[in-house]
Amino acid sequence: MRILFIGDVVGRPGRRAVTSYLPVLRQQKEIDFVVANGENAASGKGLTQSVAEELFKAGVDVLTGGNHTWKNKDIFKIIDDPRILRPANYPNLAEIPGRGCGLYDVGEHRIGVINLMGRVFLANLDCPFSVGMELAESLREQTSLILVDMHAEATSEKVALAWHLDGIVTAVIGTHTHIPTAD
Repeated sequence: MRILFIGDVVGRPGRRAVTSYLPVLRQQKEIDFVVANGENAASGKGLTQSVAEELFKAGVDVLTGGNHTWKNKDIFKIIDDPRILRPANYPNLAEIPGRGCGLYDVGEHRIGVINLMGRVFLANLDCPFSVGMELAESLREQTSLILVDMHAEATSEKVALAWHLDGIVTAVIGTHTHIPTAD
């Protein structure tokens, strides 16, 4: 199983890179599954239906979100697409559209993807550690292959989540890459 995780796709330049290189890369490297953080893909703020379709057509299987998920109202037209995830740790989830995790069948494999957002310098959200653990344990009943997109400002929060979920998930990948890894 070969998985590619693409960090923040930002605006037209980011989309151009994905649409130019991903189809060839997928074929050359025999990549089975692609996750990309798409919360900045539409002009650097949010995601639209046409942008999501462009990325899916290029070979992205799942798009994750973050603090700019709701910046473009067009997201409400597509947020129920199972290939689009928003952070799972928003409070009052019964009132928030979309989903924070998903299960995806790839050949004989099943992959779980969880999208979380950090709280340090970002937002007053539910604890990503407890929500992440709860979702990971639930997904483990159906697969041992679980990816987590931890969209956060502080790299320390990303690393702490990775340690917290060590041995339970396959990988914790930090996004929000326009924040330097300087702490």
